[in-house]
Amino acid sequence: MNSLIFLLLAIFSIVTLFPIIWTAITSLKTDVQMFAIPPDLLPHPATLSHYKEVLMGNFPAYIRNSMLVTFFSCAISLALGIPAAYGFAKYATEKTKPVFAAVTAVRMVPPVAMVIPFFLIIRNIHLSDTLLGLIITYIPFELTLIIWMLKNFFGQIPREVEEAAELDGLSAWGILLKVVLPMSKSSVGVAGLMAFLFSWNEFMFALSLTSTKSAQTLTVGIAGYVTSFQTFWGSMSATGILFMIPAFILTFFFQKDLVKGLTAGAVKG
Repeated sequence: MNSLIFLLLAIFSIVTLFPIIWTAITSLKTDVQMFAIPPDLLPHPATLSHYKEVLMGNFPAYIRNSMLVTFFSCAISLALGIPAAYGFAKYATEKTKPVFAAVTAVRMVPPVAMVIPFFLIIRNIHLSDTLLGLIITYIPFELTLIIWMLKNFFGQIPREVEEAAELDGLSAWGILLKVVLPMSKSSVGVAGLMAFLFSWNEFMFALSLTSTKSAQTLTVGIAGYVTSFQTFWGSMSATGILFMIPAFILTFFFQKDLVKGLTAGAVKG
């Protein structure tokens, strides 16, 4: 049985990693090697010319925009989402249930269905083609995700712990900051990581709300290598690998917290 599970996991890992490995190999090939028949499985010799071309082009502007939009949208969403999730978990009433239902309903709507409404809103407030416009657009989606993920975890914190903190003279904000958050670092980290991935990988809003490299993010920059006349596979592959690195780094360093956070609500028995 264990051998079968190991085999299935190995197959799943190969299928999952193959596109990433192939993208990395393609980024190291010359243009001639990419279209060789039969295909060359490995680059010989490997070249870094595509990476040099990318780094000398618009990549620095794109990565700066992506980092700024992701950082500020995630920071604002966490600052608003953590107390909101705690409020829904600990101070829920019949009047707050429809509000939480509306929050979770937003998660059911595909983001692509919201592109046109947000485009009209951002255009009317004159924030088209700006980083601030993207930040404002991303926050509602990240905020609802954070509230949805953290509410159940905050609800599982023993009431006795909070009552003891109240006896020590802590206010509701004091309990949240000094008791609840230290106990839920893993879950908050997971919620923040999920919000980061949403913002980092978002494409449709970035494409529809920006038109110049002054505000375009890296996802739009990658799509720009596909033109009506040619697809620049080498540069696109190199940019894709560079694009994945921040997500890989964060996941690697927070993998233990990720596992703890994702299993925090599991039923033991």
